[in-house]
Amino acid sequence: MIDFQDFTFGTATASHQIEGDNRFNQWWEAEKRGRLKYRSGRACEHWKRYEKDIELMAELGYDSYRFSIEWSRIFPKEKEKNNNALDRYQDIIDLLNERGIMPMVTLHHFTNPTWFMEKGGFLKDKNIRYWRDYVETIRDEISGVDIFCTINEPMVYIMNSYLTGEWPPFKTSLLKSAKAEKNLIKAHDAAYGILKGKNKAVGIVKHFPDIRPKTDKKKDIKAADKADDLFNWNFLDGLWDGKVKTPLKSYSVPESDTDFIGLNYYTLHEASHSWNPFKMFFETELVKNGELTLMGWTVHPEGIYRGIKEIHDRYDRPLYITENGIATHDDRWRVEYILKHLIQIHKAREEGYDVRGYMYWSFMDNFEWAEGFEPRFGLIGIDFKTCERKVRKSAKVYGKIAKEKGISADIVKEYIKD
Repeated sequence: MIDFQDFTFGTATASHQIEGDNRFNQWWEAEKRGRLKYRSGRACEHWKRYEKDIELMAELGYDSYRFSIEWSRIFPKEKEKNNNALDRYQDIIDLLNERGIMPMVTLHHFTNPTWFMEKGGFLKDKNIRYWRDYVETIRDEISGVDIFCTINEPMVYIMNSYLTGEWPPFKTSLLKSAKAEKNLIKAHDAAYGILKGKNKAVGIVKHFPDIRPKTDKKKDIKAADKADDLFNWNFLDGLWDGKVKTPLKSYSVPESDTDFIGLNYYTLHEASHSWNPFKMFFETELVKNGELTLMGWTVHPEGIYRGIKEIHDRYDRPLYITENGIATHDDRWRVEYILKHLIQIHKAREEGYDVRGYMYWSFMDNFEWAEGFEPRFGLIGIDFKTCERKVRKSAKVYGKIAKEKGISADIVKEYIKD
């Protein structure tokens, strides 16, 4: 038995990806205007079906659930609070606690209220006050949550929204991306101060791709170091240092803290030198080794061990694996994927690294942002025509691991062939 005592096994989701009809955020607005290829629509109808979904989590044996509160549901218009939405989220939290499932709440998972974006969103310092209003509302009116994540994958949000222009508001500006990075650190600091006042554990969630040099040439090694620094370390370093160094300039930010770090890990990238100054003299690409997932990603479990080790060594904070998952139609491969990553996590724990939980992404198939509904990450399959749920074998195997707090030799033998 590969032992995982004192460890939580759960799943993760995000509001816009599963709830359905999130009509008041910038993503829905972009969908409505035809700026995005896919429309989320009713998504998985989790906003209506949450009671049965939570019951299913409990039956399967999962003991934690990371989900996001949709800011635009709480404040669909400026200064217009939606008490019905607050009541619904409170009901979700109460049901989770009743069923012995620890709620881990994320306050920002890529979406913002449309009215907030019309005011400039996180590009303007003064707009942090609206974020503070939202976080204070959660603090004062939501109970039963002991662990919060402030912001999910800030660098993914910044790059896609303000640098590559693939996500709303579709900007391609180094200056705007730098301002957004600065103000998201300020937003984390504000949320940390507000929520810590109630003695909660408050952390931030960081996407950590494993970035390697494409060749052993010095210029490619230097390119990988630069890409690694800008994407994996720059934001978190700034959070503690009181200064964030962007490619254009350095900004002063509050010296902040975090009680834990959520690590999201999926795949392997490689970096190479570029002579293009607009690319900051480097470029990165996905490594395409072996069979690829529906997202076009290679599977590289060793990267999660590297992420745990390097983050823990650098910041000395407890870790949760807040996302890790595979988009595939091959459910056996999903089980193998989970097992191989958990084995790497166990290796890190055996070496003394403080990893406290694993949340598989995702509990159910969902709306996968710019990729639409085709990528199938879920332990629970969704028929998007009817929104009916189907429990996959992977959900049951993962549930057995969660209930037993360990991986049996029989499961390893059945699903890991190499």
